[in-house]
Amino acid sequence: MSLGVSRTRFCASAAGVLLASLLFTALAAASDFGPAPMAPTQVALAVAPPAATIGNVEARAVRNLELWPTHGWLTSTPEAQGLDSGVLASALETIRARHLPVHSLLIERHGRIVLDAYFHPFADDQLHDVFSVTKSVVSTLVGVAMRERRISDLRARVADYLPDSPARYEPLKRQLTLAHMLSMTSGLDCSGEGGGNFLSAMEQSRHWAEFALARQEVAQPGSTFTYCAGNMQVVSAVLTRSVGESAAEFAQQELFEPLGITRVSWAKDRDGNSHGFSDLRMQPRDMAKLGYLWLHRGVWEGRQIVPAWYLDAAFSAHANVQPGVQYGYGMWIYPERGHAGGPPDVEANGVGGQRIAVIPSQDMVVVITGAGLDANSVAGLLNGAVRSDGPLPLNTDGLERLNTRVAEAGGGSLHLASARNHARRGGGVVRTAALSPP
Repeated sequence: MSLGVSRTRFCASAAGVLLASLLFTALAAASDFGPAPMAPTQVALAVAPPAATIGNVEARAVRNLELWPTHGWLTSTPEAQGLDSGVLASALETIRARHLPVHSLLIERHGRIVLDAYFHPFADDQLHDVFSVTKSVVSTLVGVAMRERRISDLRARVADYLPDSPARYEPLKRQLTLAHMLSMTSGLDCSGEGGGNFLSAMEQSRHWAEFALARQEVAQPGSTFTYCAGNMQVVSAVLTRSVGESAAEFAQQELFEPLGITRVSWAKDRDGNSHGFSDLRMQPRDMAKLGYLWLHRGVWEGRQIVPAWYLDAAFSAHANVQPGVQYGYGMWIYPERGHAGGPPDVEANGVGGQRIAVIPSQDMVVVITGAGLDANSVAGLLNGAVRSDGPLPLNTDGLERLNTRVAEAGGGSLHLASARNHARRGGGVVRTAALSPP
């Protein structure tokens, strides 16, 4: 994984000590059906010593006292959530020393943000292109559409949803299902013609989904993994046809609004289909809300936004990409991470270092944004940051050091003030300049 820091939101300590922090991401996942292999190499977050396994959503809810960041996130010191501020401070020092192109790093654990940091010139409250994290959002919307019975079956044929598309006219293409598109196992040729770029060619065409479906079938559907933007553009077109509005419009009412996500930007193609493969722009804290929703298997404030069975399927392997890396429905899966017998780590990844990582075994979500960044280059720096599943003793020196490094990353100095003077409270939310214990 990778991380980055610039500006941070903190809360003042009961003893008057100011602090900051960061940590890593993950998610819960499970079952369904599966096929074959390709993807970005990931580095697992090592933890010392291992914390207690999170067995289910109910256990998390009890520990988190059902914290829901709809109106904003609660913050905490790293130690209060079992993280070592000194390890995190060292990670930030290394990031700066290596000039890693991180834009932001957010770490949530047990329902509270322990780090929300920004690297100059990227700043708090800016929208960030999440690139292929968009694919994971589109997959989530398919689950929402299935909850509403707008989409009935992932094994239904694409041609049934898009009857005027090229999928109707060739035997192999008539076999294509929504599941094939979501799992990148459509078998469609996504290579560029004559040395050209497939994505550029699709974007220059009049009808993007039709362009993708007009590509030659080079493998039996369901047999081979090929990461392809066109697959998710077809899924976006299916969503438009099924729900009667674009994925962006559908998401605004059925996904973003319930989570309290109010600022996004999402482009459409000439047919009115949202870009299914990239170009969604969000704030990092809102990216973390998506990770938190995934971590809780689609539940938000007691409401099942996304069916748990759908997320179980999305977080299950449908393609073996390489040893230790699998692909679900728009999600990257790492079965060798986490505790034995528990759910695997799951990530939504985008080129340039965009990541929402969900780590169920640590009850944690990590969000990273960057530009030209290998998100894995920072993952190893976080090894050993998780020390316990419960609170650690106050680490004054580590917190002060971390606070300083966060301020430096933001290109300025943080004004450290008490939560009493600078907190903005509303809906159970506290946002201040410095982190303090809950």
